[in-house]
Amino acid sequence: MRFMALFVGLGLCLFLHLWLGSGMPPAAMAKTFLDFDPDDYGHYVILYQRLPRALIALHVGAVLACSGAVLQGLVRNPLAAPSTLGISGGAMVFVVAGAVLGLGTAAQGIAALAGGAAGAGAAMWVARLAGLGLDPRGMVLILAGALVTMLCMGVANALLLSDPALRTAYLGWISGDINHVYADRLTQFWWIGWLAIGVLMVLAKPLTLIMLGTEKAASAGVDVRRVSLLGLGASVIAASSATAICGPVGFVGLVVPHLVRPFTGPALWRLMPVSAVAGGLACLIADLIAREAFSPYSLHSGVVLDLAGGLVFALLIRRHYLGAQA
Repeated sequence: MRFMALFVGLGLCLFLHLWLGSGMPPAAMAKTFLDFDPDDYGHYVILYQRLPRALIALHVGAVLACSGAVLQGLVRNPLAAPSTLGISGGAMVFVVAGAVLGLGTAAQGIAALAGGAAGAGAAMWVARLAGLGLDPRGMVLILAGALVTMLCMGVANALLLSDPALRTAYLGWISGDINHVYADRLTQFWWIGWLAIGVLMVLAKPLTLIMLGTEKAASAGVDVRRVSLLGLGASVIAASSATAICGPVGFVGLVVPHLVRPFTGPALWRLMPVSAVAGGLACLIADLIAREAFSPYSLHSGVVLDLAGGLVFALLIRRHYLGAQA
């Protein structure tokens, strides 16, 4: 029943995202898809602005939520996510560097994949230097990821300062902006994210066994090292491809799995599909708030997600770390 309510909520939010503020009755909005009139401005707004924006929100939210669910299990840390492990930050700075070098959109997507891997590797390297092996709760890795992300943000801003035109074009993107102007990026990169999620779904059962313990997984015939590397690589690719579309959308990969897990349990073959729906819903709601709350002005969707996610992040710190010490 709860899962059905989640799908109903997703459908309702999608309708509101397309209709709210359009000034069109629902019947007229439906006519946009059944009998599109290129001379009708309202039809144009729905089909070429609202719909691409909604599809970007659904895609990015679903991919990041699934990636975060797997990372939290593999890293064995409730605070693990693309935004806290340096993945999103690394992908962001590589895309900006590619833009500065004059690379096209497709090449920037490839750069994002390399940047996500580089960001995750840098976070792991810093964590090991800081004594990751002496920290059983893995907080050092999260702090290292935050450090790498801040460094990437600084480098990206420095690169954009060197080119005022690029800074204008990417100022919204680097804060995480769900916007119809990135529809071409969605068209080019959506398959990368869903191919990676498909790999994670195939590996869902062995990954769940690894989460329960490497010795148990090995005794069940799981190649722990290979499956872990494949799972980590697919998670990095999925999150990096989402970042390539609309920038580093924060906290979806961190928060959504925690909201879903009490209802699905830790098994990834149940957790990931529900997280995908909930992640898409979260991004749709955030984008709707960003677009309508201060109309006729609009915020960047990433700002709304950062505000909400920051509060939840603080609660998670209190629950899993500070609460454990009390």
